Amino acid sequence: MKDLGAYSIDIQLLVTFKMAIAAILGAIIGWERDRAGKAAGTRTMSLVGTSSALVVAIGEVLNEGADFGDPTRALHAVVTGIGFLGAGLIFTIERSKEIQGVTTAATVFSTACMGIAIGLGFYITAGAFALTIIIVLRSTHLLEKAHIVRASSKSSPTE
Repeated sequence: MKDLGAYSIDIQLLVTFKMAIAAILGAIIGWERDRAGKAAGTRTMSLVGTSSALVVAIGEVLNEGADFGDPTRALHAVVTGIGFLGAGLIFTIERSKEIQGVTTAATVFSTACMGIAIGLGFYITAGAFALTIIIVLRSTHLLEKAHIVRASSKSSPTE
């Protein structure tokens, strides 16, 4: 078994750097969710991104010197755990049979994937993905608002 206390300060700082990037990008994604009035906001997305980056980065470090093992095992664990978290965010409103929380669950999953990318060292890709997430959430939110405004103005009398 490998001595877990043998990792250099450089490796630990690199893992910490990855966590910090994931925390910042996750917080930006969460800030958008806060603006939309959703429950899973800045803190949730920041923690999801940070913890995903941490688990994958440490998994990568541990697998680096191993003669056996699969470096994607940590990645699989994150995806499985996030699946359970996302399932808990989706619920049905009894009266209207309307399902809510699907976008929030998808955002949590996407933020975890962004954290995984950072944990593996794909900084530019993760930044581009975070930007893509925000663009999708903002643009569709604005389109939905515009559609609601147009739909309600058509139903009002024009007298």
